[in-house]
Formats: sequence, C-alpha cells, structure tokens
Amino acid sequence: MTKTKPFQSTFIILVFLLAVYGKRLVQPFVNLSFDLPISKLLYSYAWWVLPIIIVIAVLYGSKNVLKELCLDQGFLTGLIFGFVATVPMLVSSAFFGSIDPNLDLLTLLQKTVFAGFMEELLFRGFLFGILFRKMGWGFIPASVLGAIIFAASHLYQGSDPGQLVGIFLVTFIASAWFAWLFIEWKENLWVPIFLHIFMNLSWTLFSVSDNALGGAYVNIFRIITIAITVLATIRYNNRKDMFRVNGRNLFVNKT
Repeated sequence: MTKTKPFQSTFIILVFLLAVYGKRLVQPFVNLSFDLPISKLLYSYAWWVLPIIIVIAVLYGSKNVLKELCLDQGFLTGLIFGFVATVPMLVSSAFFGSIDPNLDLLTLLQKTVFAGFMEELLFRGFLFGILFRKMGWGFIPASVLGAIIFAASHLYQGSDPGQLVGIFLVTFIASAWFAWLFIEWKENLWVPIFLHIFMNLSWTLFSVSDNALGGAYVNIFRIITIAITVLATIRYNNRKDMFRVNGRNLFVNKT
C-alpha cells in the first residue's frame, strides 16, 4: 500500500460512518416532519446515498460514480442469479409461512427493495468495495470490517444473549458471503443486491421469522440457497480458470 492509502482508507471509513449514523446525530437538532411516509423513507436513505455519491464523484469523477460502485453493468445477470438462487426460499416460505395481512406495499418495498439495495450499496459497494478494490486492503480485513458493522446493525432484532450471538454470527457470515459473490462475479454489485432483495422478500412477504435467525425449516432452505450460489460461482470461475479472491489478495490486495 502507498503512503496515501491509510489516510484515504480512514477517510472512506469516516464517510461510511457518517452515512450510517449521520441522521441520528443531526436529528436531535433538526425537527423535520413529513406528510407522506414515502417522503420520510426517501429522506432517511438520502443520508446513506448522498455522502458516498459525493465522495466517489470527488475522488474518481462524477462520470464514474456508477462504475466505481460497480452498478454500471450486470443488472440482468444479477436479477436472474438472485431469483434462481432464492427459488427454494421463496417456495418454502410460501408453503410454511403465510402472507402478513397487515403488510402494506410501502413496508414491503422498504424491507425488500430499499433495504437490499441500500445495504449492498453502502456495505459492499462502498465500504468493502473501495477498501478492497482501491485502497489495497485484502479481502479478509475489508470483508471482516464490513461484516462486523453489518452484523452489529442487526442486533436490534435480538431480545436475549442467545439470540444476539446467533443474529451476529448469521449476519456476519452473510456479509462476508455477499462480499465474496460480489467480487467473484466480476465485481458485479447487482448479484448480491438481487440476492439480498429476494431473500428479504421470502421472509417479509410470508412472515416466516421476526429476526435473522429463522426456524429449522427456513434455515434448511436458506442453506440450499447458499449452496446454489456457491456451486454456481465455483462453476462459473472454473470455466474462467480463475478465482478473483485468491492468495494474492486475502490480506493485502496485490492485484
């Protein structure tokens, strides 16, 4: 890593923290009210999006924002991959669960499309992606940092020590898994985005669990989905005779 990388890395991490926690810091001093729920939702996610877009535009040019966030290509690949891989979860959730009668369209969109897209954009596209792809961080330190914060942000779902530990471990592994898929599919952020969206859809639409742990049947089919993604990714990279995450970039990205 060059001499400027530690400074730039720190800057990226601080911007990420600002995006995640900035609204909470400002909220006590700014009293905003919204007549429409969608306005409140867009305001909340604007705190996530605007800081990282501004920083990417300043560092790499306004024309390269989508490229540097790895959103400039692979949309259809991500859509097909995400849907096919989560079919076991969607079908099993429909069978074992039931549609929540109190679920409205905006809440469904918030917990599936908005949550899946925004979390992947911020955690994988920006924090992990920039540290790994641009700052010389290895896959392990870059993914672990993002996974710790990602897992900690889901602890609100737990109510006892056992649940807290379980939720942390599940979401930590999920974060590292999403990061691996992101890189192995030619740095295509749409792959984890759609996977995340469809997985959230299977849980939210059919109300199968109140937290990330889930029950026995849910986890059986979640493991099947994970296995499908891993096998498909291995097959995809075997054809190319190259895995993008390898010994040259595990701890320091020399590629």
